[in-house]
Amino acid sequence: MPDNRYLDLINNRNMVIKTRNGRRTQIWYFDQRSLTIKTRLNNQSFDIQSSGRTNNMQIWSTNSQWFQIFTYEGQHLCNIQDERCMEVSGNKDAEGQKVIVSKRQDNANQRWRVVYVDKASKEPTKGLNEEFGFYINRPFYLVSRLPMRRVAECVGHNNVQLKRYVKNRTAQQFYFDQVSKTIRSQQWKNYALEIQSNGGSTNLRMTSSINSRWW
Repeated sequence: MPDNRYLDLINNRNMVIKTRNGRRTQIWYFDQRSLTIKTRLNNQSFDIQSSGRTNNMQIWSTNSQWFQIFTYEGQHLCNIQDERCMEVSGNKDAEGQKVIVSKRQDNANQRWRVVYVDKASKEPTKGLNEEFGFYINRPFYLVSRLPMRRVAECVGHNNVQLKRYVKNRTAQQFYFDQVSKTIRSQQWKNYALEIQSNGGSTNLRMTSSINSRWW
């Protein structure tokens, strides 16, 4: 699909598509012994939920039953027995969109590209990301246009407040991370800006639960 999102996991169980983020939940491998596709997260296998009786995709303990065995044919990931193929639900190219299985078609939401880790292009570490408008890994301040020109600061690594500018205070510096496509703290590099409550709030904070979702 146009945004080239990667197969990923939500809640370390159910399958979705997400922007490339470098996490183990986006890395898979074919296991010759079980004939299943496994995740690097915990070595569990592709699985059609409820022993193949639903269309939901997940990872599950390996058992090599038919509902866990898939082949890669002509850009389709198809179950070996009932020939249903993995697809992005609703044909919606959106962050966190659910992945299911359905009758084989030739639509883009059923086509996948296997990118082996040793052949994957490396993410740039500098320069302008034109889509997001930030220079990669280049520290910056967020300066209010209100009269006092205060700057955003991470307070206690979770809260974001307006503060008086202090030279070289790293809690007031941020940078754009090319891999996760998030804005991170220069002081607490494992924390990123987030709209609280999965985007359901008006509060802005820093979070260590970086999952590259839209919020």
